[in-house]
Amino acid sequence: MTEKYRIAIVNSNSFGKVYTQHIERLKKIGSIERFMFDQQISGKELAEKLQGFNIIIASVTPNFTKEFFDNKDELLLLSRHGIGFNNVDLQAAKNHGTLVTLVPEDIERDAVAENALANLMSVVRRIIPSYAANKAGNWETRADFQGTNLTGKTFGVIGCGNIGSRMAEIFNQGFHGRVLITDPNPEPHAPKNWFKDNHPERVGLETLLESSDFITLNASLNETSRGILGEQALNRVKRGVYITNAARGALIDENAMLEAIEDRRVRGYATDTTIEEPTSANHPFFKNDRVIVTPHTSAYTDDCLFGMGEKCVSDVENFVNHKPLVREITAALALA
Repeated sequence: MTEKYRIAIVNSNSFGKVYTQHIERLKKIGSIERFMFDQQISGKELAEKLQGFNIIIASVTPNFTKEFFDNKDELLLLSRHGIGFNNVDLQAAKNHGTLVTLVPEDIERDAVAENALANLMSVVRRIIPSYAANKAGNWETRADFQGTNLTGKTFGVIGCGNIGSRMAEIFNQGFHGRVLITDPNPEPHAPKNWFKDNHPERVGLETLLESSDFITLNASLNETSRGILGEQALNRVKRGVYITNAARGALIDENAMLEAIEDRRVRGYATDTTIEEPTSANHPFFKNDRVIVTPHTSAYTDDCLFGMGEKCVSDVENFVNHKPLVREITAALALA
């Protein structure tokens, strides 16, 4: 007898690896297979590779495009193992009869913000190169690793939604600084009543760039935010600024960022993401010790990964048992 449900876990390095109970629960529903695809795989090839799988648990890559849905056989549910949906064509999914769900934003909020801060402080205080020098026995070079204080400085938040708003709280309450906010989205998706309760200082992008000692990138990736820190913007930054990115690599122009670092307009760049992932070992960022690149691990905490996995498994269980789905997303919601 043909199985009713076949489940594909796509491009996730973490789902079910530590919290194996999530896999065991899925096994009660159907067969499971893991896939790792190049993030640039065509929609048609991706559909062909996933023929016969009617439930997908998907990471941030690859892209589930219109071409994918046009060539895919039955797909009942696509559960995103994350909070973003920019790698899923929601209108095409709807036309195909596929339900798409996301992890609730609060599950990742603290983990991602804390990692953005950890990466920022690491590049500010030169943690990695100073550790390497000390390990190599070069104690006498320690004066080469001068950083700067964060307390009382001016902080810019680009993208003040779920995670950007948490960064604003940390900068304001933890470092007692002036916090400037701008967002490509006219109505940022911060927690309910956050703007009313916190009264942030909202400014234009140029003011933020010219005034901020530290900048955090937390905007969703779309046509209004792609390349928001390109050559022109990086020419306007306050000299010596530090920048942290826990959102998407394509929010910046990587070549322009390297040029800005080399002439010290940007004193350091910390990022958890690059335009092409997995990040190549030959990426020029790795040749500059004022850049830190982590492998998209902002959500990799015990609390966050368990919550993300729990949500995806619950999506599948609720779907097959005809129960309501939490954080089901549609094309209309994405455009709201």
